[in-house]
Amino acid sequence: MGLNAIFSELALTTGDHIKSQTLFSDYYLGYGFFGGLKALTTDTMYAVKVTGSAALIVSGTPVALPKSVTFNSGWNFLPCPYQTSRPLVDSVPTFTYTTGSQLKSQMEFAEYYEGFGFYGTLTNLQPGLGYKLKVSVGGPATFKA
Repeated sequence: MGLNAIFSELALTTGDHIKSQTLFSDYYLGYGFFGGLKALTTDTMYAVKVTGSAALIVSGTPVALPKSVTFNSGWNFLPCPYQTSRPLVDSVPTFTYTTGSQLKSQMEFAEYYEGFGFYGTLTNLQPGLGYKLKVSVGGPATFKA
């Protein structure tokens, strides 16, 4: 879905900004969004900076699960495809994590320990939030149903 349609209910101003892991767009009053990021998908997290506080409500068809994603080595922007909060042990994508893999939200984190799993203050994936995941080797992963 296009950025201007998704953000049409918000009082945006010049300088407001949205980015994915690889693309971004800036908002210009009287024009709309301009930049390489044209639309949103359920495949990634997005970081949004707005001048004023705002609540963005997005409705639509729930994401079909299981959902395949591909991780790159290093940091990855990770969405939460679930409709309800889920414990981390049940919600992180199925993948061969190694010690040192990290998962971060804006305020919490967890680190992976082989033989144990993720440990830290981040204990649930929450719908509507995005996460950053660091892995040493990339590859395919799957969010469980």
